Amino acid sequence: MNTLFKGTLLLGLILWSTTSFAQSTVTGEITDVKCYIASGAKGADHAKCAKACVSAGQPMGLLTAEGKLYILGIGKDKSQYESLKEMAGESAEVSGKASEKDGMNMLVVEAAKKSEG
Repeated sequence: MNTLFKGTLLLGLILWSTTSFAQSTVTGEITDVKCYIASGAKGADHAKCAKACVSAGQPMGLLTAEGKLYILGIGKDKSQYESLKEMAGESAEVSGKASEKDGMNMLVVEAAKKSEG
């Protein structure tokens, strides 16, 4: 496993163990966290790169229209999380348990579908 993935996984475990969760449904663009945080890359022009990055194991995020980024975590049904990899660069509606800690947001994926918005 690469260092960025291990760090994201560790961060997710820390957030999960110290934060209460609220059931939420959030709509936004599926992004690869590495490119978005490093250079602001997003949208249709970045979709091909985002799909390649998340397929290679980079962490995924959900970027809302308001600019809030959720790091996506794997829920009980891993297939729901995996289905989002094909939607990188596109809009999706994701339901699951959301939490916030020290300005960071996480959404554990329980259900996912392509969004019209």
